[in-house]
Amino acid sequence: MTSSSTPLLLLTQADLQGAPLFRAVSVDVSVRPGEGRLWVDLSRDTGYAPVWQQHLRHLAAVGRGRYALPWDETDLFVSVRGRRVLLDGRSASLPLFVAWVALLAGRELPSPFLATGVALDAGDALLAAPLEKLQGKLVVADGYVRQVHPAAGRVPVWVPAGSQWDAAPLVSLDVRPVPSLTAGAEAVLGALPLRQDAAATRGAGGGAA
Repeated sequence: MTSSSTPLLLLTQADLQGAPLFRAVSVDVSVRPGEGRLWVDLSRDTGYAPVWQQHLRHLAAVGRGRYALPWDETDLFVSVRGRRVLLDGRSASLPLFVAWVALLAGRELPSPFLATGVALDAGDALLAAPLEKLQGKLVVADGYVRQVHPAAGRVPVWVPAGSQWDAAPLVSLDVRPVPSLTAGAEAVLGALPLRQDAAATRGAGGGAA
């Protein structure tokens, strides 16, 4: 497999003197021939918490269990475009997973591609987001679309099913709930090559979606 890359916008929340700060962080995600390793660019004063890299391993495990893609023949590289950014937590579970699957499958992401959602290390399901957290991220995403893609109309943004949000101020977004990482990947990218055992489980009426 040859190298491929894609830009990715992560909707994040940080604390600024006790108050929540919502923002968008631009990263570049790429896959290159390798052995299933994870690489994070630590230049420009960028750092990451151990839980973040551990969670990337979990996303890979979910993907390996479902999709017949070259997970173990490629390495994943993540590079932040800004400065002094700490990669932490799991709030970027959904966009990172979808971008990773897209690169391995040779699929194009929508432009712009917007998503947010937390998956715990116990499985594939996305946690429903409370109103105050999701609304802040959606407001940032809405402003981004209006400023950077003013002619795009309503842009899809994928969020965890069961979440709460106020659609009234979101003039540039079409909010689309999905229940899981794999359901999100298939909603964005379409049908993907399933592992034989995953296909058999789906045919029997099971599955994690």
